[in-house]
Amino acid sequence: MQMYKRTVTGAFAALLVFVPIAVGEDNPPPYASATEAYRQGNAALKSERMDDALAALEYSATHNVLGAQLRLARLYASGRGVPKNEAKAFYYYRQIASQQAEISAHSPVAKYVGEAFVAVGQYYLDGIQAMPLAPDLAYAASLFRHAASYFGNAEAQYLLARLYLDGKGVEKNPGLAVNWLAMSAKKQHAASQAVLGELLWRGDQVRLNQARGLALLMLAQENAQGGHDQAWIGELYREAFASADNAIRAKAEGLLPRLGGDKRAASIIAKAKPEEPVAAPVTREAEAPSASASDEAPAEQIPLGAGGPPSAAPIGLSIGFDASPAER
Repeated sequence: MQMYKRTVTGAFAALLVFVPIAVGEDNPPPYASATEAYRQGNAALKSERMDDALAALEYSATHNVLGAQLRLARLYASGRGVPKNEAKAFYYYRQIASQQAEISAHSPVAKYVGEAFVAVGQYYLDGIQAMPLAPDLAYAASLFRHAASYFGNAEAQYLLARLYLDGKGVEKNPGLAVNWLAMSAKKQHAASQAVLGELLWRGDQVRLNQARGLALLMLAQENAQGGHDQAWIGELYREAFASADNAIRAKAEGLLPRLGGDKRAASIIAKAKPEEPVAAPVTREAEAPSASASDEAPAEQIPLGAGGPPSAAPIGLSIGFDASPAER
């Protein structure tokens, strides 16, 4: 962990700029405390008094209140109520990641720190032209790896898996990619379920298992409802479902309780409808870790408070989700 702290802090130090606040007898602080400023900022947000909200939250964030830093990062990243500003969002997410890199993974605020690592990693993945911040895929991968392994962040596990699948920023490694996808998919991360499901359905870089692949695509379709990944996940699901014969569909439905829970399985099966024509399935074989980071938690739920990646297990062992050896 100390190595991670030095890496993150060292990279951020040159970019962090703190503006001192002059406080004296003739210049008393504008708020009773940083925590009180955070509360006032949230109250102003609820009543849509954005100028008051930003002033209070920025004061609180400057005094290292994690909740204020997170609220500002989300506001500027989403552009909700304020002009979208990736540079400011990056600044506040980076503050959190730099200051909280060694927080216990069991801390109540750990998931928010994981969110910050993912956000900063995404900015390094894409770059920010306005800063400018050049893309750095290798550094993005290291940030995703920390969030994926130490904080168990499902989005980080998915993003890291995609890098391993494509060989971007890391050496291409389908085995590690599948393991990370399986960890994230087990947490009902829709995009991870969709990508892993498609790999299994097509037998692409994993051992062919069309029933399990279709089951994961069914779950992904359900979990993606209303999200930004709904369109492409729905397309993958419809293509696979239309190509599956009745036996594959029945087997996939039978796997749903193990993969997603009995209640959700019933709902998914009820929505699944056959489409004609039904193509014969392919028979070829191939080889075979919260509120999400994008979710906006209610203001009162954001906190006030100021390991390495998995080894490449034998292909196929990490995608069973408690399946028996015969089912794998």
